[in-house]
Amino acid sequence: MDFRQLEYFGAVVAAGSVSQAAKNLHMTQPPLSHAITKLEREVGVSLLERTAKGVRPTQAGLHLLSKAERLIADRKRVVETLRLMGGGAIGDLYIGVEPMVINEIIADVLAEFLDQAPRARVSLVDVTPDVIVQRVLSGELDMGCIPFGAAQFAGFVEATCDWYPIIDIDLKLAVPRYRAAESHPDGKGWGRWILPSRIPAFSGMPEVAEKALSGDETFDVLEVSTPQTAVAFVAAGLGVAPVTRRLAGRSDSVALLDPPEWLRPMQATLLWKRGGEVTPLMDRWLQATRTVADHRRALAH
Repeated sequence: MDFRQLEYFGAVVAAGSVSQAAKNLHMTQPPLSHAITKLEREVGVSLLERTAKGVRPTQAGLHLLSKAERLIADRKRVVETLRLMGGGAIGDLYIGVEPMVINEIIADVLAEFLDQAPRARVSLVDVTPDVIVQRVLSGELDMGCIPFGAAQFAGFVEATCDWYPIIDIDLKLAVPRYRAAESHPDGKGWGRWILPSRIPAFSGMPEVAEKALSGDETFDVLEVSTPQTAVAFVAAGLGVAPVTRRLAGRSDSVALLDPPEWLRPMQATLLWKRGGEVTPLMDRWLQATRTVADHRRALAH
């Protein structure tokens, strides 16, 4: 039994005769009669009662008709759903995002994505970059956005992930406002730096700062898990921290200064598992990311 046989059977019942059903279906009568006979043979029971005025369904035929209508409707819904999924219009997408890139790029990407696919469901998981990589590789996340460029990837990340570099994220040095007038060439003499914890999967600010300030006797590090925490600690006078303007927001207790030259902009990067399926929904997210990145670069120029 297939869907075409069910559709033919429904057409015959609706028309009340095989000949009229054949006309309605724009086909000749013999193949339609053959299809109905084959269907009755497969199910082992008569489905139509032949009369002088045409045909009408038997009790078995009525039962099949009620089931067939639902099956055909379900099939149409499934086909339509698959069509929309194939176009990246619906479905579930799981994206891992590091807190800093949410403020800098992901919020705009999400707005662009949902404008194109309003029926899609996006789950943003706010976790650290190392967890993002773990979950992307395990399949828990479809994609991840991290504040590191490919040159900062550990070997296993480079070997197991594909990526798209999105934009550079300019950094500022957040300092307690009462210290804003101080001058510290090359960033030396600030004392305590509040930096993200080291991550084995990536080399970042801790390694760069340690190398640049190795000769600074005042240099000390307070490690934090999220950039937002760093801003709060700077406001409390506990040290200085690399941040973005959006992340720092407006605070009467924090001043934003130009960073030392060695503190280069971060690279926001979208990554996904190499060799894994890139679904139409993932591709749409990538296209939305490119659109936002291109717009940002155009504005910068």
